[in-house]
Amino acid sequence: MPMNFLLLLSIVFLAVWSHAAAAVHKNLAYVKDGHERQTLDLYLPEKSNVSTPLIIWIHGGAWQGGSKEGALPLRQGWLDQGYAIASINYRLSGHAVFPAQIQDCKAAIRWLRAHAAQYRLDPQRFGVWGSSAGGHLAALVGTSGDEKTLDVGENLDQSSRVQAVCDYYGPTDFHAFVTRPGYENHANPSSPESLLLGGTVQEKPELAKAANPIPYITPDDPPFLVVHGNQDTVVPLQQSELLFQALKSANRSVRFHTIEGAGHGPGFNGPEILPMVQEFFALHLAKQKNAVKPVAISTSSKASGSSNEMGALPTFEQILARHDQNRDGKISREEFRGPQGMFVRFDSNKDGFVTRDEHPGKTASLPASPQPPATAPAHGLVLTGDTWIWRDGDFVMNGILMKPAGKGPFPAVLISHGMGGSAGSFGRQKARMLVEQGFVCIAPDYTHTRAAPGDAATSAGARPENIRRAKTCLDLLTKMPEVDAKRLFAYGHSMGGFVTIALAADQPDRLKAVAITGSGITPQEGMAAPSKTTAAKVRTPFLIFHGANDSVVRPEQSAALVEILAQQHVPHERIVFPGEGHPIDQTQAQKVFPAIADWFRKHANASAEK
Repeated sequence: MPMNFLLLLSIVFLAVWSHAAAAVHKNLAYVKDGHERQTLDLYLPEKSNVSTPLIIWIHGGAWQGGSKEGALPLRQGWLDQGYAIASINYRLSGHAVFPAQIQDCKAAIRWLRAHAAQYRLDPQRFGVWGSSAGGHLAALVGTSGDEKTLDVGENLDQSSRVQAVCDYYGPTDFHAFVTRPGYENHANPSSPESLLLGGTVQEKPELAKAANPIPYITPDDPPFLVVHGNQDTVVPLQQSELLFQALKSANRSVRFHTIEGAGHGPGFNGPEILPMVQEFFALHLAKQKNAVKPVAISTSSKASGSSNEMGALPTFEQILARHDQNRDGKISREEFRGPQGMFVRFDSNKDGFVTRDEHPGKTASLPASPQPPATAPAHGLVLTGDTWIWRDGDFVMNGILMKPAGKGPFPAVLISHGMGGSAGSFGRQKARMLVEQGFVCIAPDYTHTRAAPGDAATSAGARPENIRRAKTCLDLLTKMPEVDAKRLFAYGHSMGGFVTIALAADQPDRLKAVAITGSGITPQEGMAAPSKTTAAKVRTPFLIFHGANDSVVRPEQSAALVEILAQQHVPHERIVFPGEGHPIDQTQAQKVFPAIADWFRKHANASAEK
């Protein structure tokens, strides 16, 4: 259920630079002295008053990742329509298993109601909207309004109910999901659903039921708008169909809209989608609401071929007119009125200002389209922007390639994503940090994110096909004039770490050093993670990071790797972060990636006799 991060960046520029936010309140803690993820960002429209309706955005990311930054309503200009926007973070599955996620969402809603007067919000006009995992949580918020077991913590005198729910392709029945033909891999222990529950759906049937929005439906639930693509290969259309039928049976107001030809997000930019959502929230969050008779309808439309939800980017002159307060022809961090995370991304040369040369319509410093060239070459490599595609006979693969400025030759890093990730999301994000450190970075799409129906964990991770793809990337790097072929490195997270370990064992003389986060080995052969036997072949210096509370890949698995490396007298270092879970590549990024760059530089000139 990961959100397409690069699509987000390709369209967010317009709304971030041009929205009419009179007040931006960042990182508001909705739990006192709580977890670092228990925060929200609140955006108020320019003409807000004591009765401003609020749309609460819940991000997706398979309950494993994602962020409150760049909320969809913010990007689509809802502030200009008079709505306040709250974008919330919640604890991920690497931090805590369900019901922590819904408890956080409801705690955020209660906090917003408790502070409604302070921020000029109308507590009787709260709508919630989310996509994918966020759609699941939004639907669960909508149906569990009176479920007191999910309301824990502070502000319990406030209600966590909402007045309208928009659910974009969220799961609604976990058992039906993981047993659906073609989606059986979601029953695997490493699936997002299993990680959310702390066990497979079959192992945790009661918790799986408690995570489903449908059992909580009551006659007083708010109106729903449910939107899903019929070509969604991540969450089946059936999940929204089940929610629609259940709400319809309970005589609740619900509209179920199917986008023919749309996938898990792509295809949602048709001209009829945004007006439909606007009409829905306008109707149900109106100040003077007329009685609306519950109605259940099902509609459909065709997916649009456009990749940009917001149309053309504004000119730099338009951007300056909005944000350049001192009229010096550039925009400083202090002048920028959007999310600071977006400013950091737009400020490609990191000088604290965004200038004409950094406008995304002019410079390649900002992310390019995540899509590889539409047609694979007859043979060899085709590079378009920072995406590439490679063909060798029937073998075709694709990914991203990013380089520092200059001719080099530079050291290079192979970046391997984990389950649910991709070269475009995980790979590009990590590459940005390492390119700044002077490394060329290549990242391929691995096959374990698209396992065939019925595949088990044994077909994922360090499978031969993924090792083939990793070795192909090393081959591509050695042929590039910008790359020093004698200084190749590898980094991987989670299942990408499994690939990295197996690659180091398979190619002991090609890699100078490697690093992994949230990964390790297993005692026996035939699993997604490499075995002790495989690890015993490693001769490459290893840097290892792990969260002490990682419930996805247990810390014992990296400790077992260290034991093998020590037996083989392989240079290594293992750093464990107390209290951290699986996503330390995100939560500890500011410590992890500079340390990885230092580790690679330390071993860059090591003897090839290893």
